[in-house]
Amino acid sequence: MECFIRPLRRGDRQAVRDVCIDTAWMGGPGCGHVPDGWIWAEFWTRYFTDRAPQHSWVLCGRDHRRPVGYLMGTDDVRRFDRYAPFLIPGIILRAIRRRLISRTATRAAALAMLKSIAGGQMAISASLIGQFPATMHIDLLPEARGRGYGVELYELFAEKMRCLGVSGIHAQTLSVNEPITRFCKNAGFTLADQKPIGAFEHVEPEPIDILTWTNDRF
Repeated sequence: MECFIRPLRRGDRQAVRDVCIDTAWMGGPGCGHVPDGWIWAEFWTRYFTDRAPQHSWVLCGRDHRRPVGYLMGTDDVRRFDRYAPFLIPGIILRAIRRRLISRTATRAAALAMLKSIAGGQMAISASLIGQFPATMHIDLLPEARGRGYGVELYELFAEKMRCLGVSGIHAQTLSVNEPITRFCKNAGFTLADQKPIGAFEHVEPEPIDILTWTNDRF
């Protein structure tokens, strides 16, 4: 499928959320790993679509306007970190209305995630963030993969960061996600940190590490 890339538009918000949900677990639907797609998309896309759209692009098929992928980012992840707490009330309300906490699987997922956060398993050191403040979130639907569009999206983001004078970019991935690992290597990232994460131990028997990648050569 031939595609083209354009900047994110206001009207892309829902389509971007749909792609995020459809690729929630290792490039496919959540299927038990993600208890609620809306919450997943709310956390991973809302800041970028609503507060930092200037650093984001979408991939569209030439036969229609609907995005089949995206890259969304920020020049300083600390802005995302300051915004994320404002999402919590809406997420809690969603969980109450849908009675998610009453489900055993959902409670296990929430507890495992909270334990990971409290234990600092996903934390990045202040020194690393200071050197590599920019970060990004990229997803492509299956029909758009394997054609180099991911690297093209990243190059647009990297060029924007270079023009802004950003010193470096970082990204975090899971060790079991081999396609995104290949993407990071192809895009010129270097593995800077690797540590175990227990956030998905309730649904994934294989031990998982969280990988932190960095790039200051762009």
